[in-house]
Amino acid sequence: MKPAKTYEKVTKRFFRTDIHQCPECHKYLKRALTVAERTVVTLSGVIKITHGGYRCKNPECSLKGRTYRSVAADALALPRMTFGLDIVVLVGHLRLGKHLTLDETHAELCERLAPLGASVSRREVMYLFDTFCTVLRAASEASEDQEWLSTVSENKGIIVSIDGIKPDGGNETVYLVRDALTGRLLQADNVRESTVERLKQILAPVKTLGVTVLGTISDAQESEILALKELWPDVPHQTCHFHALREAARPGFQADNQMRTEMR
Repeated sequence: MKPAKTYEKVTKRFFRTDIHQCPECHKYLKRALTVAERTVVTLSGVIKITHGGYRCKNPECSLKGRTYRSVAADALALPRMTFGLDIVVLVGHLRLGKHLTLDETHAELCERLAPLGASVSRREVMYLFDTFCTVLRAASEASEDQEWLSTVSENKGIIVSIDGIKPDGGNETVYLVRDALTGRLLQADNVRESTVERLKQILAPVKTLGVTVLGTISDAQESEILALKELWPDVPHQTCHFHALREAARPGFQADNQMRTEMR
């Protein structure tokens, strides 16, 4: 049996749901299971993820069997993939945006991953580019996925999550739209502008699915919030906790880095 790959620098991170209270009975959700436990290689580092699934424990609640997931954890990497979505997007940008050959893309990616103590094979780069192309075609399959539609019916709807991933040095942004309850990718598009009207076009295929939208989640980007509110004006919206806490901590990290520089 091939031994599991190990990394020298690994950050451990636990992800919990962005929703703390049951939408039905308003009781606090409690951790019920582990959705995933794996190691993901991203452009910012190697992360060991523990993704907790939460449920309502009120026996009289009609939604007691529904599992609530972390939007941030789903946004890091696709299921059963070691390399993160940011690397998938970078490979697509290098191949389609900069028109690099496979070997040039492989060399560029190896150079980016070397400081992290990670590596990637040439064949894996081919798989990553295939994954990028598959992500861009994902929305056309959602309306035909009967198993997913059955799960949506059990959940009584979906929670729409939108997140933008921008490769370094590029003008394009890949927007990914998911159902936060199931983690299902609903739409993906590579765009050069992030206006409200352009984001509404990206979200339009989700609107045409005809399923009930229970809520929406995004980061603090104003155009995302406005697009969601215009498409689903009566649906509650929430800012992703991961993005909010990261931005809240940024001044502290910057002050710490400045102090360490002055001390040296």
